[in-house]
Amino acid sequence: MSILNQAKEHWQQGRALQAGQLIFENLPNTDRPQWAASILRFALERSGVQNAAFEQLLYTTDHQAMWGNGHRVFSELRKITLEMDNLRRNQSLRSEQESLCLLLPLAELVAKVTYNATCPPDEFDEDSGWQIVAYLKKNLERLNQEDAQGSLWSLVSKKLTTL
Repeated sequence: MSILNQAKEHWQQGRALQAGQLIFENLPNTDRPQWAASILRFALERSGVQNAAFEQLLYTTDHQAMWGNGHRVFSELRKITLEMDNLRRNQSLRSEQESLCLLLPLAELVAKVTYNATCPPDEFDEDSGWQIVAYLKKNLERLNQEDAQGSLWSLVSKKLTTL
């Protein structure tokens, strides 16, 4: 059974983390940031969320010479995440703030993958790329975007089909 078929079987049986691992580990290191960014772009388009930190991250992923900035971009995203967590503890969040909170962890994973593509000595967790697929699949359901599952599978597996 091909890697793609194995990943699809995991996907269909609700094992998105295993599907993500198979896909991510079989992508060339230099393709990983763009792959991760394409998934974030998909989520941003579906949600309608806009944020300057997301734009900075996507700009970074689009320019290989900037991938080393992934750690700094991650730190900026984490700061926003912590601010939103603090806000949530003190008051109810508006709908757009809730959507932002759902997408921040995904963006953090994309920043980690981008930084790790530079092969730094202080890399983030090696499973960050695997988590992207699982996180998005789970949160599409929370955003009532179940109709996007087929489109999402095509997106996450696209790079693998070209290898």
